[in-house]
Amino acid sequence: MRLLKRKPNGDFDLATFNNTNIPSYAILSHTWGDEEVTYDELVTGAGKNKPGYDKIRFCGERAAADKLEYFWVDTCCIKKTDQQELQTAINSMFRWYQQASKCYVYLTDVHVPDDVIDPQTHRITWEGAFRRSRWFTRGWTLQELIAPATVEFFSGNGKSLGTKVSLELEVQEITKVPVEALRGQQTLSQFSEEERMKWAANRQTTYPEDKVYCLLGIFDVFLPLIYGEGEEYAAQRLRREIQLRSRQNGEQVGEGSQKLSASSLLPFSRNKGFVGREDQLRTLGNLLVGQDSHQRMAIFGLGGCGKSALAIEFAYRVMARYSAYLVFWVPAISRETFELAYRDIGVCLQIPGITDDNADVLQLVKRKLESGGSGNWLMIVDNADDAETLLRESGSDSRRLNDYLPRSDRGTIVFTTRSRKAAVSLAQNNIIKLGDMDQTEGRQLMAQRLSDNSLLEDEAAVDDLLKILEYLPLAVVQATAFINSNDISIADYISLFKEPSAEASLFSKHFEDPSRYREMESTIAKTWYISFGQIVKKDRLAADYLCFMACIDRVNIPQSLLAFEDLLHQIEAIGTLKGYAFITERQKIAPRPGEDKFYDMHRLVQMASMWWLREHGEWTKWTSEAAARLKKLIPFGEHEGRGTWTAYLSHAIHLTGLHDALDDITKASLLYCVGACQKELGQYQAAETSFRHTLAISTRSCGPEHINTLNSRDRLGAVLRERGKYEEAETMTRETLAIREKVYGLEDPSTLVTMNNLAAVFSQRGKYGEAEVMYRQILAIQETLSHEQDHLLRTKENLAAVLMNQGSYEAAEVMFKLTLEIRQKNNGLEHPSTLPTMSNLSSVLRFRGKYEEAEVMFRQLLVMSEKLLGNEHPKTIYRMRGLAAVLKDQYRYEQAEVILRQTLEIQVKVLGMEHPDTLSSMNSLALVLCDQRQYREAEAMQRQALEGREKVLGVDHPDTLTSMGILALILGGQGKYDEAEEMNRRCLAKSEQVRGKDHPDTLTYVSNLAILMADQHRYEESASLYERACAGRDAVLGPDHPKTQACRRNYATMLENQKQHMLANQSRTPQNDS
Repeated sequence: MRLLKRKPNGDFDLATFNNTNIPSYAILSHTWGDEEVTYDELVTGAGKNKPGYDKIRFCGERAAADKLEYFWVDTCCIKKTDQQELQTAINSMFRWYQQASKCYVYLTDVHVPDDVIDPQTHRITWEGAFRRSRWFTRGWTLQELIAPATVEFFSGNGKSLGTKVSLELEVQEITKVPVEALRGQQTLSQFSEEERMKWAANRQTTYPEDKVYCLLGIFDVFLPLIYGEGEEYAAQRLRREIQLRSRQNGEQVGEGSQKLSASSLLPFSRNKGFVGREDQLRTLGNLLVGQDSHQRMAIFGLGGCGKSALAIEFAYRVMARYSAYLVFWVPAISRETFELAYRDIGVCLQIPGITDDNADVLQLVKRKLESGGSGNWLMIVDNADDAETLLRESGSDSRRLNDYLPRSDRGTIVFTTRSRKAAVSLAQNNIIKLGDMDQTEGRQLMAQRLSDNSLLEDEAAVDDLLKILEYLPLAVVQATAFINSNDISIADYISLFKEPSAEASLFSKHFEDPSRYREMESTIAKTWYISFGQIVKKDRLAADYLCFMACIDRVNIPQSLLAFEDLLHQIEAIGTLKGYAFITERQKIAPRPGEDKFYDMHRLVQMASMWWLREHGEWTKWTSEAAARLKKLIPFGEHEGRGTWTAYLSHAIHLTGLHDALDDITKASLLYCVGACQKELGQYQAAETSFRHTLAISTRSCGPEHINTLNSRDRLGAVLRERGKYEEAETMTRETLAIREKVYGLEDPSTLVTMNNLAAVFSQRGKYGEAEVMYRQILAIQETLSHEQDHLLRTKENLAAVLMNQGSYEAAEVMFKLTLEIRQKNNGLEHPSTLPTMSNLSSVLRFRGKYEEAEVMFRQLLVMSEKLLGNEHPKTIYRMRGLAAVLKDQYRYEQAEVILRQTLEIQVKVLGMEHPDTLSSMNSLALVLCDQRQYREAEAMQRQALEGREKVLGVDHPDTLTSMGILALILGGQGKYDEAEEMNRRCLAKSEQVRGKDHPDTLTYVSNLAILMADQHRYEESASLYERACAGRDAVLGPDHPKTQACRRNYATMLENQKQHMLANQSRTPQNDS
């Protein structure tokens, strides 16, 4: 929020505050004229001759009279050309007026004669104009009247007319707003939706949509602004939001309100063919009758017996019978599916902060549902088959998912699980055991599923088939699907089922539940086998798809992964599999045209498919087909197409994890692709695991000197470097280089690549001298052999970067300019290979203090990057952060903050909250906030960044230490010296251990600790630390490096402060009277 502050010369300054440290302020309410002063005009000092400037001057004078240093005027405190800022401001407007200490209503069309000294005792001179004032007819002024506690009215010539209290009768008559609302004696939610709508019915706005947007605060809802949608559509969106808020608060919804679709969080549409299970549905329904305490129940039964179907039917019945109930669906297949479902719940409930950076989604949702403010709710936790998924701790997170299941007297939780153990752990004795259907239910299910109900007339055949299928719903559904597709009788199906070729004995071996139900699972296999045999005859592509899906993850199978044939045949094949109930399509809310579709396969269907392939000797054939298809679709970690290939990644991981699925070479090749993608996603730990497996397989299968083995070593070394495991990375890269030199020679291109990798490790370890020597060696070889110019330029740029790190900015600038000139000549300025060179040159210009030149180049670079790569490409985002850095160097903190917030928002969307680049932007933003003394937000953000880096990179990673050091600076700036010192010393000790005592980063922590000691007047300790920092930088970076010189200046300043402190203490020492 920006606030105005009056300067001694009568001008005004703008100050920016975050939501946690806003000072007391006054606020202006008025109607807009033709010549208002805008944000840009106020910043530049223009617009002083406009009539609107008088309003600003008036508000400033009134605020000063009321001893308020700050005030707010909407015309110039909001940058309306920034759509994001405008959206935020309009959605925050009611709150801003509500929090104001004083609200001054400036009525330009009400004039009090100059000779009237006390207008409040001479109302006759202005009351008529007051009642006719345009201010009472405008849409936005309604909330400006209601929200503030103190409202004072003034005439256009600045005379006080009274307050909302003294003019209460007149205001109520004019506006028809009840006195209770004007006084704040009743919350606005206590007035009906219809009544609040009436308050604004006759008010006007400039834009038709604003007739709706001006009511957001009145109804305590938030909406994105879509100017151009029209009043009608905006009103529909408002009513939907009101409806949602009413449901959250357990309020009754008016008859005229549009009913919100509560099924939006359910994964499947209602099954119109659902039959039976009425006893179980009644048992579940009894949980909700007269509910006065928290209830939990588990539905337990064999896979395929209809647990999820029962839960879905129960969910829809609850929504139909209890309109105020909220129903949530949480898949417990894994921790990831659980957390994603909770995020969807949080967004649905509009929980504040649910979409914030690094939000604790699980805790926020739990608190919301336990608070009772959301009304009555039902949560279904589906597929809780493994109790450990909910009850075990996950990695570094000691909290269990079970701990986030809310307990509220207004809430009920129903679990579905195949495991009795899980059922008991989660719901104690409240368990519904879902066994086979009875005969009546089985008949009902067949009647619903059969397209020709005349088949049911053969009652003996129906009963025989149900007995054979053991009344298992999945088996019945598959059998009837086969009967429908092939237009045969039930008796004919039974004949097929009893054929020896069904191989019942074979499948019965492989589908046993460890505890029981052996016959039931083999029944699924029999029904699968019969249906599969028919599919092979009718639709070979559908059969191929089923074989293919047996080899990949059974959940979230993209249709594009199955694109073996043209679209028409593909659709027909998928339709066949859906018709036989082998796969189900995942429900999507408002899918976009051309968007990929996703399918799930039942666990037992996949098991049957896998065993069939193995027993028929086709398992290896299809796993190889799947690996080839995935290798074709998954690149080596390129960002392009990332939104597509991430959907394939889980299937590649699944395939490589199957026992005896792939030969070593194929498995290593696919794992190599997986590791590259994981590295691109910032999943460095997972990438390390993938590359270690690849290396082990390649070493075993191909030998330690094979090209595949060496490439795997290079990739693993690069990931180890990203993870901050520099010592291991250096050791591995040295070993790789030794082998490449021996096998291929020093001048081989692949050897030079490994040398580049080793030089990069040297650089990151602070061994700049060794890095420089190696880059110069590479360069000499490339020049001797007349290597491709692109390779030469890349090596020169790497060398220039090392020179830059050593403080040789001038030499680095010269080298970058030369390479840029060559690239520009060969490829043009707007070529992808030119942009990195421009980026490096911009950085070195910044380090040399050529801020204006650096800013121009960064802005030019950013325009080209957006054009060539797009707004959301990681390299574009990186360059945005570079522009923010040069703005920060010029003390343009507010502009830097805006860019960094945009950067962070894009990175969270594109890369995710825990990607290392996202965490780097959080660091940068926290520093800018610290520079603006916005310590509270800076500290909160930096703690999130530190926590994220500790989780993703590890506690000893150099980037983690950087975050720790920044947090220590922020704490020191707030005077939290003890915590800052403890953190700084811990940071220093770890940096000495990880990077060494003379590394430039270690010396930075020494210098920071010296500053902290000086701030506490601990000058002797500070001097010792400064001595070490200056001497270290002099030796490592050289005496002319800017950091060395800055360290010596700070040391000199500290010594002078020590001297002044000693003199001050001496002057305060009492003198002896004698």
